[in-house]
Amino acid sequence: MKTKTKQKILKVVATCILFLGNSHLMAQTSSLSTQTVCVGDIEPYTLVDPVNGPPTANYSYQWSTTGGTFIGGISIGDNIDINWTTVGVYTVTVVATDNITGCEDSPIDVVVTVEDLANPPLASNPAPICLGDPNPQMTAATGGGTGNGVFNWYADNALTTLLQANSSTYTDPISYPIDNTYTYWVTEESVNGCEGTATLVSVIVTPLPLAPTLIGLPYEACFGLTNPLFTATSATGASNFNWYNVDPAVTSGAPQLATGIASYTSTEINPNTYTYWLEEEVGSCTSLATSFTFIINPPPASPSVTPLIITICEGETPQDFVVTSGGANGTYDWYNVDPVINIGAVAIGNGTPFTPTQVATGIYDYWLTETNLTTNCVSATTTATFTINELPLLPSVATSTFFTICLGDLNPTFTASQGIGSTGTSNFEWYDVDPAINPLAIPIANSVNTFTPTQTGVSFTNYWVTETNSVTGCEGPPVLFIFTIIDLPLIPTIIVNPVEVCFGLANPQLSPIGSGTGADLIWYDDVLLTNQVGTGSSFTPPASTAGNATTVTTYPYWVVDQPGTCISPPLQVDLQINPLPTPGPIWHN
Repeated sequence: MKTKTKQKILKVVATCILFLGNSHLMAQTSSLSTQTVCVGDIEPYTLVDPVNGPPTANYSYQWSTTGGTFIGGISIGDNIDINWTTVGVYTVTVVATDNITGCEDSPIDVVVTVEDLANPPLASNPAPICLGDPNPQMTAATGGGTGNGVFNWYADNALTTLLQANSSTYTDPISYPIDNTYTYWVTEESVNGCEGTATLVSVIVTPLPLAPTLIGLPYEACFGLTNPLFTATSATGASNFNWYNVDPAVTSGAPQLATGIASYTSTEINPNTYTYWLEEEVGSCTSLATSFTFIINPPPASPSVTPLIITICEGETPQDFVVTSGGANGTYDWYNVDPVINIGAVAIGNGTPFTPTQVATGIYDYWLTETNLTTNCVSATTTATFTINELPLLPSVATSTFFTICLGDLNPTFTASQGIGSTGTSNFEWYDVDPAINPLAIPIANSVNTFTPTQTGVSFTNYWVTETNSVTGCEGPPVLFIFTIIDLPLIPTIIVNPVEVCFGLANPQLSPIGSGTGADLIWYDDVLLTNQVGTGSSFTPPASTAGNATTVTTYPYWVVDQPGTCISPPLQVDLQINPLPTPGPIWHN
C-alpha cells in the first residue's frame, strides 16, 4: 500500500495518454517517465486523457513490463492494471499501432521503482490502567528497514479507520467506559509513503475494586467514652484500605488518616457528626470511596433530685428522692458507688421516686444518672446524700433525796445524765406521757438537765426523760422514772389526855393508839421533834419529871407514828402531876 501524503490521501495513479499524431505518450496527471510505487500495490495505467477523453478508436495498444503482473493477464487496450509484487526497478512500455495503416509508434516507457514496505513499528503495550484513570499514551518507534518515522494509528486491523496520522504517540481522547482490553494498530511509512504491516497495541483497563463495606454500622459514641473501632470488609477479602476525612474524589491529594489497614478509630472527641471516606486499593487500582458518618452524641444534662439531702434520725422512715429530668426524659439509674470511677457498677435502683434502704446510722451517697433513650448516652452523675443520725442513748435519772416523798415534804429535783457513749448534747426533754408511744407529746420541760415536779397531793406519777442532740435534732429513747407522794400516817390518839398522876407517885405509862401495834411510835420532849426520848407503843416519863406537892405541874410530850418513811403529825400528850391536898389543921374543941 502506498500513501502519497501524511493525510493518507490515495496516491495518484500514473496515467498516460498516447497521441499518435505527435508520436509521444502523454500522462494526464503525471507525465514523468518515472514512478515510485510500493511493493504489493496494484497500479492502474491508462491512455485515457482525463480532459480529452479516450484516444483514437482505430488504434490498438500493446503493453509490456519487465516486472509485476498484469491483472487478469490483460496487456492490451487503452488501460491496464499491474500488481507490483517484487521490490525493484522495472519498465512499463506501451506501443500503439494504427489499425488501418498498420503503422506502429515508438515504444513509450515509464520506469517504475517498487519500494519495499516499512517494517512493523516497535510499540509496546502501556501499563494497565484502572477504570476511570486518564487514558495512557501509546508510543511507536521505527521498526527499521525503509521506515521513516512516520506513524499512523488505526482503530482496526484492516486499517480502515484512521485515528491519527503522522504521530509517534497516540492517546484515545474518549475515556474508557468499562473495564476491558482496547486494541489499536500502528503502522510506519517509508520515505515514499509505503506503509508497512501494523503492530497491535493493547490498553488493558482493569476494573476497580468494589467499594468497601463497613461492619457494625451505624457508628456512634457518647461524649467522654471510647470511640468505636471502624472496621472495613471487602468482596475480595483484601485488607488494604485507605481512610479519609475529606472526599478523595473531590479533593485531589486528600491526606490519608490511615492507609493499608482494615480498621481505624476516630480521634475526634467533641460532640458532632463526622464524615469519613474509605477506599480499597488493589494493586494500582483504587475503588470508589464509601462514605459513612460517625456521631459523638452529647450526654444528656444531669437530672436534678429533690431533696438533694435527706437527713433522718435512727429508726425514722425517710422520704423519697424525686427526680426531675435534665431534658432527655430518659431513664434513671441509682448507684451506691460512683459509676464514673467504678466501671461496671451495677445500679441498685431505677426510676423515680427512689426510697433509701439503709437502716444503720451513717452518711450514704447515691449517684444518679439519666440515660437518653435515643442515643443511649448517660448523663454526668448527680449526687444525693442520705444521712441517718444516731440517737442519743438512754439517760440516767438521779435525785438528791428520794423518788418517793411524804405528803408535805419538799418535792425533790431530778437530774438527768448522759448514758456512757451517748451522742447527745446533754439537752434533756422531760415528759409526763411516754413519747415513745405518743410521738406528738410536748415536753413539760425541755433542754434542761434538771426537773422538779409540781405535785402537792398524794400521788403516783410517771415521768419520762430523753436526751436530744441539738445539732441533729435526734431524740433518744425515753427512760421512765416514778415520783410518789405518800400520805402521812394518822395522828396517834389517846383516850385520856392529859394523863394525871399525884405528886409523889410513880409516873404512869403514856399509851396512845397508833398504827398496827404501836411499835412505830416515836416520842419527843420538844415540839420541834428534835429530842427523841423514846419509841414504842408506850412511854413512861422519867422520874425527873416529878412535879411538886403544891402546884399542878404539866410535862408535855409529842408522839408521832412512823410505820414507814413518813411520820404522822405529832400528838401532844401531857403528863399532869397534881399536888397533894393540904388539909387544914384539925380543929377541935
